Amino acid sequence: MIKYFIFFISFLFCQIAVADDAADWKNIYHQVQSNYIRDISVAQLAVTSLKGLQTIDSNLRLANDNNRLSLYYRGKVIKVVNKPDDNDADAWGKTTADIISAALQSSPKADEKSFQITDSLGKAMLNVLDDDSEFYASIDDAGGLVKRNKRYCSDRLLDNTTLYVKITAINKQTKHDLTDSLKKHPDVSKLIIDIRGCLGGMAGEAIKIADLFLNDGIIASTHGKDPLKQIFYTADENELFSHKTIEILTDGQTASAAEILAAALQEQGRATILGEKTFGKGSTQKLILLPSGGVLAVTSGYFQTPSGREIHGQGITPDIIDNNPYQTLL
Repeated sequence: MIKYFIFFISFLFCQIAVADDAADWKNIYHQVQSNYIRDISVAQLAVTSLKGLQTIDSNLRLANDNNRLSLYYRGKVIKVVNKPDDNDADAWGKTTADIISAALQSSPKADEKSFQITDSLGKAMLNVLDDDSEFYASIDDAGGLVKRNKRYCSDRLLDNTTLYVKITAINKQTKHDLTDSLKKHPDVSKLIIDIRGCLGGMAGEAIKIADLFLNDGIIASTHGKDPLKQIFYTADENELFSHKTIEILTDGQTASAAEILAAALQEQGRATILGEKTFGKGSTQKLILLPSGGVLAVTSGYFQTPSGREIHGQGITPDIIDNNPYQTLL
């Protein structure tokens, strides 16, 4: 009787755990599908994720037939399920949890590494997403690409009328540092912003920096799956440095938020760009928190210049193409 009771309690806890896992995976699939920039089925996400079990234990293999999924361990079938409808997130959540449960029961290695399974399956999902989608071990890692309070902006006077500012990344400190530099040197008439090698950072902060030099008009816009549904970011009427002539230096490693800044000032006629064509990375990511603490960053939209040109895959062409502008000065 005691053995039966212990078995029943173990079975009950197992069923509760599977149900919880099913709800978690339903939520993950729903969030990725609804936020990802391209149309993708839940079935694609689920099948690709489940193939990540092999990274936990190479003896685990998932076979994807027309109507069924079969999980093998050491060449022996341990679980067969009928595939749900392509976009039934509820059913795919349960299917995922059932297959994971079968893997844990059959593979000692998978059971030992059970805490890694969600992250491993999340990473595997990237195989059907675009190259800009990423996996991070934690929310701190996802937000730490550019440390919020670290200084990435430096300046020096080239002569009495020209201030040179080097920006290597854009974060919440950058606008403050740039504003301080300009206020320290109120008499300069020319500003050179060097964003060569700047891989970007926080797009919202790039928009705020551009607003320092604009009195009105569009700074940038974004769109998701539907290009007709755009969000516009516009300048306010408090331009702080209207009297400055601005030159922006770019190269092939100028990317993302740095491209947003360059394009806004170029197209609004506030800056001349010198250098090389920029990298062409203008995507935005939606962060999806996994139950394990890991984070999936899936591409959810693209930035456009004030005139509506795509930055992603196109880049920004300088007004003056020069492989090494200001070589003697900088």
